[in-house]
Amino acid sequence: MALGNKKSRDIFNKKTGSDSDNKSISSSKETEIKTKFDNGEHIEDTGMFETLAPALYAIQQLTEDIEELRRYITAEIGDGAKGDTGSQGPKGDKGDKGDTGVKGDTGATGAAGADGTTPTMTSLSGSSLPTSSKGLSKGKLWNDKGIVKIA
Repeated sequence: MALGNKKSRDIFNKKTGSDSDNKSISSSKETEIKTKFDNGEHIEDTGMFETLAPALYAIQQLTEDIEELRRYITAEIGDGAKGDTGSQGPKGDKGDKGDTGVKGDTGATGAAGADGTTPTMTSLSGSSLPTSSKGLSKGKLWNDKGIVKIA
């Protein structure tokens, strides 16, 4: 299942210059906010805490969920690299020989060529081969833009 679209938006950002918008703050303002948070001012100020308590509770729940996701991904999935895939299963049966096998109509006991002769490697030329497999019987050679293929 693919991830859904992101729903959350930035509370603030650190965009500067022409990229800044109404949610942009400076690095020094972010440091000030962090310091207040680290000092617990949002909890020490009773009035502020009472006002923010429901939102702070929701944020705390989200933080715990994110940390649980981080724990799971790290423990169960790892760094994203391909992990163990288990041992290889047993090799399956090879199956029956097809009509181009050892005893098929184009195999060792089949016809030697269209005119009954087998050309040598020095006299073999793909220039006279058909350029399409359409209408060819199974096992016949054809030229696909310079690549010899078998119909």
